[in-house]
Amino acid sequence: MPFRLVFLIKLKMSRLLQKITFFFSSLFLQKEKSTSKVKSLKISDDIILNVMDRLSDFEHTQGYLKPMTLQKLAKKLKTNPKYLSRIINNHYEKNFSSYINDLRINYVLKELETDTSLRKNTVKALAKKLGFGNTESFAKTFKKHTGVNPSNYLNILNRN
Repeated sequence: MPFRLVFLIKLKMSRLLQKITFFFSSLFLQKEKSTSKVKSLKISDDIILNVMDRLSDFEHTQGYLKPMTLQKLAKKLKTNPKYLSRIINNHYEKNFSSYINDLRINYVLKELETDTSLRKNTVKALAKKLGFGNTESFAKTFKKHTGVNPSNYLNILNRN
C-alpha cells in the first residue's frame, strides 16, 4: 500500500476517533449536568439537604407571608445568602423574589377560593397581608401568575 494512502487512512481514522470521543464526552457531560445540577453548586450535600429541609419548614409555617429578603431568610435558616440563592436557583429554577412571590400568590389563590371574607379586602390590604412591599408589586405578580388583575379576579369571585 502506498505511503500516502496509509497516511490518509490514518488521518481519517484519527479524525473519526476524535469525533467519536468528542460525541461521547459531550454526552457524558450533558448527562452529568442534567442529573446533578445541585452538585455543581460546590456546596456540600449536607448543607444543601439541611437548607432544603429548613426551606420546607419555612414554607409549611407560611413564613413567606411576612416581608422577607434573601438576607433575612438566610439568617433565619442559619445559612449564608449566597448558598440560599444558589440552592433556590437550582432546586426551584427561579430567583429568590420569584420563589417568595409564587408562594404568596399560590397561598392567596387557595385562600380566596375557601375564605369568602377575604374576598372583601382591598388589593392594598391583600398585598400587605401577603407580605408584599407595595400594591403594584402584588398586582404585577398576581397578573403574571393568573393572567388577571387582582381587582378583576376579586370582582369575578364576588359575583359567584
